[in-house]
Amino acid sequence: MLSEARLSATRIRDFALRLTGHLPTNALRITLYRHGFGMRIANGAKIDTGCLVWGPGRITIGTGTVINSGVVLDGRFPLSIGENVSISLHAVILTLEHDLSDPEFRSVGAPVSIGDRAFIGTRAIILPGVTIGVGAAVAAGAIVTKDVEPYTIVGGVPAKPIGSRPASLRYQLQNN
Repeated sequence: MLSEARLSATRIRDFALRLTGHLPTNALRITLYRHGFGMRIANGAKIDTGCLVWGPGRITIGTGTVINSGVVLDGRFPLSIGENVSISLHAVILTLEHDLSDPEFRSVGAPVSIGDRAFIGTRAIILPGVTIGVGAAVAAGAIVTKDVEPYTIVGGVPAKPIGSRPASLRYQLQNN
């Protein structure tokens, strides 16, 4: 059981973390996520307003990555996001969930990895333990329960392969 002082400190930290997600400039948000909460964020990355972050000390974000408004980033287990990744509005990336078949409803989790130049569509959900390969794309609204091979497009519930992207992707996202 947490002591009253530790519980209070945790609540203050959680409040500050949520508040950081609503600060008016990307530079200010990035600075606080890095120096106040220990996120590893490369130069040129963008985290838009209204994102919800859990476990920031286990989150790594690569150069040029764009995380749009309302995204949930769960770092309670390691979460690694590569370079030039585009994560669309209100996507949810989870590293921890409950075991529905456990009589005690215990939490279970695993790291999530998203490769360079991957695309995650609006309101897509990535579940714990999933690896999204380099250049892969997740369609809007998809629920990803298994690894996605490089340059594969997946969609649906649960997500299944529906197409492919060219292996020659070279773009760099501009985060002005």
